[in-house]
Amino acid sequence: MAIPPEVAETIRRKKSQYCRFVDTKNWASVERLALPDAKFSFHETNGSVTKVGWKHLAFSTPQAFGDFFRKLLAPADTLHNVGPGDLEMTGPAEVQAIWPMEDQLLARWTAGLIWLRGGGYYYETWVLKDGDWFLQSLRLERTYVDMSLLVRFYSLFQSLMSKVF
Repeated sequence: MAIPPEVAETIRRKKSQYCRFVDTKNWASVERLALPDAKFSFHETNGSVTKVGWKHLAFSTPQAFGDFFRKLLAPADTLHNVGPGDLEMTGPAEVQAIWPMEDQLLARWTAGLIWLRGGGYYYETWVLKDGDWFLQSLRLERTYVDMSLLVRFYSLFQSLMSKVF
């Protein structure tokens, strides 16, 4: 079904806001872009759910998503870039969107020892509720990740520990 230009522009603007709000650590505004029961998940190049420490990056609410990343990203500088997206209206009140993305994370206080850069695609569902569009689900599927040596060692250690315990 063809997507009306004003709907596409609204959703593209909100996706741009999502990236800016994450990078500026405006978590309350990130949460307001989504429905209260929106789902968020982040996946590695092999399809497995990304883990940070012992935490799987799958969240059942925007608040849980915000609470986790608020702490994780507080000491880091980030930049998220998305392309114009491939949007398809799948019903009168639903849009499926696929956004190419790249992101960077730098823990400046580590003098360059901790950094991560990656890319992939966001797969999202947006729904119309009370006259406005809201994120219902977000799934990031990475196609590549590059990271500093220190992050690689930590990831290896984490992997080994998960096999022991």
